[in-house]
Amino acid sequence: MTRAAECDAASEGVEGQRRDAASAAAARWRSVWATRATVATRPDEAGLYLALAPMDGVTDAVYRELMTGLYDGRSGISVCVSEFVRVTRDAVPAAVLRREVPELERGGRTAAGVPVFVQLLGGDPEPVAQTARTAASLGALGVDLNFGCPAKTVNNHDGGATLLKYPRRIEAIVGRARALVPAHVPVTMKMRVGWDSCAGIEEVARAAEAGGAAWITVHARTRAQLYQPPVVWDALARARAAVKVPVVANGDLRELGDLAACAAQSECEAFMIGRGAMARPELFAQIRGQVDERMSEAALAELLIRYHAMLLASGVVASRALARVKQWLRMAADMDAGLAPLFDAIKVLPAWELVAPALSRGCRGSC
Repeated sequence: MTRAAECDAASEGVEGQRRDAASAAAARWRSVWATRATVATRPDEAGLYLALAPMDGVTDAVYRELMTGLYDGRSGISVCVSEFVRVTRDAVPAAVLRREVPELERGGRTAAGVPVFVQLLGGDPEPVAQTARTAASLGALGVDLNFGCPAKTVNNHDGGATLLKYPRRIEAIVGRARALVPAHVPVTMKMRVGWDSCAGIEEVARAAEAGGAAWITVHARTRAQLYQPPVVWDALARARAAVKVPVVANGDLRELGDLAACAAQSECEAFMIGRGAMARPELFAQIRGQVDERMSEAALAELLIRYHAMLLASGVVASRALARVKQWLRMAADMDAGLAPLFDAIKVLPAWELVAPALSRGCRGSC
């Protein structure tokens, strides 16, 4: 056989393996989709795993309570992951963990019974692991390690996505946390596809698996992209093929049809939804087949009014509560341009007494 023929045969063999992998992934997805009404609390359980993504400054306990309480507690959300708790040179004390994740006071679940994982962010294995052990002792049902945050202030202080450049450090951090956390409590990790490219995604995924991560969630953007398009769902297939643990797909899952598109490209059958839920709070339940239509603008406005009341009841000051409502609607408009007029109607209003009526007026005019 000539050298050219050998190369052609090798290429054909690789392409055949790729087709086989895609075919197997499609079969897995059909099987999972058929059981989507079953809420899996792990991506390796029967049913469909749909996690609510951690978003700094957004997914606090009030937001988690509101979202998991939708549809009389049948929100469709499998697991919530908390905003990250920053770990520096010293382990974070129990009091801080209870303050940041108050669900720890009731068995690590929201009032609707949805598990809440405590997310930790840090670059030093020992204090991160000690904090993970404390979280587990307080009742955390899982510990997630953040290697995906793109914020410059975080990255400049040895946290988040900057660790993607050092896979062996990721392995050490995950491994030490796994060693100190009881075996029944999953230690997971969240990452991006890479720092400025997805060239090393397999190495990072293998490092997390070697450290003992129960599963790996991948946001389908590089750190350099921040939240700019495009998402690269197809890169997740490389991570999926590189490890035996489940890989959870995250990034630009905005509507029902996105799951099938993401599944086809990523070869994943478990998902995490973040900013898409700001525009489509019903998305989890719709995916489960529990609701048929998207939430109306009027219903979204009512939800935001309830959110404001819950923020105030939790002790958030009035100015901050107003800012959080505007932030929600701004992020929703980023995901769905149809909500931009509603955001434009309230964004410059200085007081809640003006915002609440404007939300209602906007809906009456457009719903």
